[in-house]
Amino acid sequence: PSDIAIDRVGLTHELNDYRNNLIPENARITQIWIDSYKIIFNCNVVLDRIDDERIQFADEKERLQYKGEALFLRGYMYRLLGILYGGVPVVTREITSPKRDFVRASREEVWAQVINDYSLAEQYLPIQSDLREDGRLTKAAAQHALAEIYIITKEWDKAIASASAVIDNPEYSLITQRFGTWKDKPGDFYSDLFRRGNVNYIGQSGTNTEAIWVDQFEYLATGGGHINSITRFLGPSYYSIKGNDGNNLFIGPTNQNGGRGIGWLVPTDYMLNQVWSDPNDVRNSQYNIIRDIKADNPKSSYYGQFIVASGSFTNYSNPLGRFWSAIFTKTTPINDFPEEVILDRETGVVSSFANQTFNDSYHFRLAETYLLRAEAFLGKGDKVSAAQDINVLRGRAQATPVEASAVDINYILDERARELCWEEKRVLTLMRLGLHKERVDQFNVMSSGHIADHNNLWPIPQSEIERNTDAVLEQNPGYN
Repeated sequence: PSDIAIDRVGLTHELNDYRNNLIPENARITQIWIDSYKIIFNCNVVLDRIDDERIQFADEKERLQYKGEALFLRGYMYRLLGILYGGVPVVTREITSPKRDFVRASREEVWAQVINDYSLAEQYLPIQSDLREDGRLTKAAAQHALAEIYIITKEWDKAIASASAVIDNPEYSLITQRFGTWKDKPGDFYSDLFRRGNVNYIGQSGTNTEAIWVDQFEYLATGGGHINSITRFLGPSYYSIKGNDGNNLFIGPTNQNGGRGIGWLVPTDYMLNQVWSDPNDVRNSQYNIIRDIKADNPKSSYYGQFIVASGSFTNYSNPLGRFWSAIFTKTTPINDFPEEVILDRETGVVSSFANQTFNDSYHFRLAETYLLRAEAFLGKGDKVSAAQDINVLRGRAQATPVEASAVDINYILDERARELCWEEKRVLTLMRLGLHKERVDQFNVMSSGHIADHNNLWPIPQSEIERNTDAVLEQNPGYN
């Protein structure tokens, strides 16, 4: 839950009620800690053993690439831990025997470790044109990541330089024309960025010069990657709606209407309405945010009519209703589900498995690099340059340019919502800025009033404190 999304299930679910659910015993808090340190452990194993002469590589470039990847991923996990928990134990060597005397480093020491790891990774990682496989890390990914961590440490010039190294790299550029697997079908250049087959730098039928680091997913392949279920969680349960005449509006979940969402997450009014101040913004086009769909059940008196425009059902006004809000096509393969989940090609009815993206997904995209540099310029006090970077994106989106005087951190967060919604880990962005509580109180109608100042940091898991018997692993303030 954040300023752009509501967990509509209720205050007892997940972390909606931060005051009572964000506690040291929470299983999700503990699992993220454990998973992060597992990755760090694996990175340390690689780094401690990779120079062993008995380990053979195809060439020296391959060895350095693996070293760079391990360094980057270790830094990336310490960046996650530092944002969520603050100062945490920093471990940089393989642990080969039981250890129960961990102590917390300061947050500044954690950031220093992240910068060190990213900087070394930048030296070792290949450039895009030398990349051997989709999804692998590049020098540009390290530079993008460095820009963010230098913003965190308020080293504005270094952040600007790191972001500029990516922006000025001729291998990368913003997509401004139709491309890829859907370029001859209804859509626009922004919706093309998220179509199946288009997300990788080299896609099925074109080059996506905006992709910097992409999480891979191969459908029906053993070990094919992480299933992205945001289609299920964020997609509305439109197929369950009964119209005011008592009949179902839809014949069921369909390929053309976004599959089988359950409406667990609901976009906030801020995300649905408040950020879209410019009617010409392509990112809010009918191809990117679907705000109304036609009833397709012949038994309904609303058959063939748009369900919202016709007033076909009465619970549309409920901001926490699971049945209808909007469909964000970057999270939902409209008319693009795999054949295996389509039960009836004529009607488009799909199975219960049509609840995931079946797609690769962005970790880093060049559009975010521009917004990171804008944030660094703002931190330095250069609003003119910040506005110029924001306006590169607004110009690409055919939206009105922002005046330099209007640029502040809230405006940058607005632009991040417009450009990066459901891509960026929004909670991490708000927490690194120290604005999580403020923005949740302002925009999240479920959690507003149920988040405290100390919730801008998560608690250290109680189980980790208890098993660390030979030293004190201190708890964060407010959680004792």
